[in-house]
Amino acid sequence: MGLKEQSVISGKRRLRRRVPAAAASAVLALGAVTGTGVATAAPAFADAPAGNEQAASFEVEFLKSMIDHHYMAVVMAQECVDKAVHPELAAMCEDIITVQNQEIEQMQTWLQEWYGITYEPQLSTGDMASMQRLDQFTGAEYEIRFMQSMIRHHWAAVREAETCLDRAEHQDLLQLCQNIKTVQLSEIAQMQTWLEEWYDRQGGRPAATA
Repeated sequence: MGLKEQSVISGKRRLRRRVPAAAASAVLALGAVTGTGVATAAPAFADAPAGNEQAASFEVEFLKSMIDHHYMAVVMAQECVDKAVHPELAAMCEDIITVQNQEIEQMQTWLQEWYGITYEPQLSTGDMASMQRLDQFTGAEYEIRFMQSMIRHHWAAVREAETCLDRAEHQDLLQLCQNIKTVQLSEIAQMQTWLEEWYDRQGGRPAATA
């Protein structure tokens, strides 16, 4: 995919500065600083043939959406690292932070290189409200609610990635979407197992592995 080696560190530092790991007050403060994505130039597909223009338009919207989706996962995972009871869950959250920060950096690079668009990740009002609700809990109840929430969040990413596999044209992006699907299905399955083993709770529909 051509992911940049330095992006793991630089992205992690940048996003950790933007969203300190976790109190509800910090999440609320985020609303004042995230801003909106800004296009710095007209999209490069403006004069493309109709078929290519449709694919390009999809890629732009997909990349913006997945950047925001990954950003929310990073915010959630940062809090998880601080609050998780089980070290296995904390380790998974560290992996989510590292991998998804790296993918955010790569998707931002593609938006700029392919379409002349500069885009910064942002949280919606609904995202911030979800974080506030999750922030109320500690201990076992926090882990249960976090995993249930992250499973739902991952399922949404899997569905988006499947659409990407049908509609995107850039091979690098297709590979990223396949990776997102594979990794997040694996994490869903692991969290479902932990919910059942640790807390005798169901974690949503069984995770497919295809």
